[in-house]
Amino acid sequence: MKAKTLLHFVSIACLSAVYSFGQVDCTKSTKLVCQFPFSAQTLGVFAAGTNSTTSLATAAENVANPINASIATQLTQLPVPSATVGVVTLQKKGSQFGTAFDNLGPVLTDRPDTVGRGHIFAGFSYQHFNFNSLAGHDLSNIPIGFQYTAGNVTSFDAVSNQVKFQLDQYVAVATYGATKRTDISVVVPINSVSLTVTTSGFQGYQYNASTNSYGQIFSPTTSVSSTGSASGVGDVTLIVKQMLLGQEGTRGAVAAGVSARFPSGDALNYLGSGAFGGNVYGLFEYRARLAPHLKLSYQWNTNSQVMNLQAAPTTGLPGGLQYAGGADYKIVRSLTLAADILGNQFVNVPSFILGQTQLPGPSGTGGIPSQISSTTPTTLTYTTANFSGGLKWSPKAHFLLYGNVLVQLNNVGLRSDPVPLFGIAYNFKTTH
Repeated sequence: MKAKTLLHFVSIACLSAVYSFGQVDCTKSTKLVCQFPFSAQTLGVFAAGTNSTTSLATAAENVANPINASIATQLTQLPVPSATVGVVTLQKKGSQFGTAFDNLGPVLTDRPDTVGRGHIFAGFSYQHFNFNSLAGHDLSNIPIGFQYTAGNVTSFDAVSNQVKFQLDQYVAVATYGATKRTDISVVVPINSVSLTVTTSGFQGYQYNASTNSYGQIFSPTTSVSSTGSASGVGDVTLIVKQMLLGQEGTRGAVAAGVSARFPSGDALNYLGSGAFGGNVYGLFEYRARLAPHLKLSYQWNTNSQVMNLQAAPTTGLPGGLQYAGGADYKIVRSLTLAADILGNQFVNVPSFILGQTQLPGPSGTGGIPSQISSTTPTTLTYTTANFSGGLKWSPKAHFLLYGNVLVQLNNVGLRSDPVPLFGIAYNFKTTH
């Protein structure tokens, strides 16, 4: 497989799946973005039965948009396995023979070493995400509050949402050594998303400003549950890496690279980002039995529909600085222990703040509470911090098995339980 073959594969995979977005009608659409964590349609049924109003729908959308955007922003930039994991051969100065550098490399970050001219690295991995919180709030209980006005009457409404959200991700990686210093890689994720949302505990209070009194009070005991799932190819990424130092047997190594992410996944079903993305990065490594490594990069993205479902895509998907630092330790020749700290910055992410709204007029008596839950849209800039630890085992030449666990250290953005990962890889030389 040559570089042209890889580029041809990427163009076919991406161009066949890229599509344009417009305004999304969540009263009709079955896409997951219209169900998670709740839909405007569900809120309308609770708040006004079948007599939903434009004001109510607008209020519900204003609450739903930042939650969806907060989820989609991070969900579409999850860590994926390295495109070069395996034994690297160093060429010592003045010698035609290579010397094996036995550390098998990190799992969720890259290193400067290349696979070698004419070599192909192929890998496949699986990881499972079970999300437990969003913006610091437990997904088992997200209270949502909103209000809307029609004439002299203002409705104050609140519901409670219990969300179960999981993602199974399968990642195929192929890297071709175009030269001894240049690698071209393709990363193809295949995602399977499932969610169950139960909305209950509705409270609704209608306040008439002209009479300074409350009219109809809603407190249905019913709940609404919805289950949805989707699966398919995610966003395909093309990577070009160039080694700058370290090819001739030195202990230190430096490389630089660029990557392009194509919106081949269905963003409205949380399978992709809905935006083109670009990344530039630098890689640093010191080759030893305990081999430290560092990656610094910057991610930027084009506009995405998931940032605002009720309008054409005019807002860029948040990106920012990224880093990964850690070390590999050779336990024996065929077994390596790896550990890393990975951080992703997300700048100006649409998000939300949960609080309380003071009800006006004669509240606090006659079954009318003095306060009710409220949800306020906002924007946040945050950096996720994750610990990655794993083992890599090479039972025979060119063949590799690896396992890893990813643990998020801070409670920001969309957070998961510890993420297990298992993978297999093979490095071989073409006949050309």
